[in-house]
Amino acid sequence: MKKLGIVVSSTRPARIGPKVAQWATSVAQSQEWEVELIDLAQLALPFMDEVDMPASGNYANQHTIDWAARVAGVDALVIVTPQYNRSFPAPIKNAIDYLFAEWHGKPITLIGYGWGGAPDATQGLTLVLEHVKAKVIDSVNLVFNTDLTTEGEMTVTEENSDRLRLALDTMSQQEQPVA
Repeated sequence: MKKLGIVVSSTRPARIGPKVAQWATSVAQSQEWEVELIDLAQLALPFMDEVDMPASGNYANQHTIDWAARVAGVDALVIVTPQYNRSFPAPIKNAIDYLFAEWHGKPITLIGYGWGGAPDATQGLTLVLEHVKAKVIDSVNLVFNTDLTTEGEMTVTEENSDRLRLALDTMSQQEQPVA
């Protein structure tokens, strides 16, 4: 069984990202993924504080070593992100910036949510992830009052559910690069 990390990128107290992650978890488990929830609010990475550049792989801080192990320890990732002011939240950019080699070839699907489905957030995140050589498979864009409520009640359309299933299936067939 392959292991999937589902990252909740918002750290706001009143966020609905965990509810979106629960939906993604149920879809993934129905496709026989072992799921690990990675909540950036609980991970609590400080703003980037490593002395060396991430490309060196010389991580000095325990929180970076732990974060690197979590990313390296999964076969693929789903990143759940809201759209704030036409972009993704700062905590996910910070988390990406901590690492480098761990992203190389990592299959990732993005789930954006917001009033317009978070296309600016997922497009921006795609650019950042592709720069660190991750393999972005797809984006599922959930729209308030169609796929979910602003309170996080999931009412996802069959089209978006199918899109996530297809992305998960594609990721399950990806080979991980040899480190």
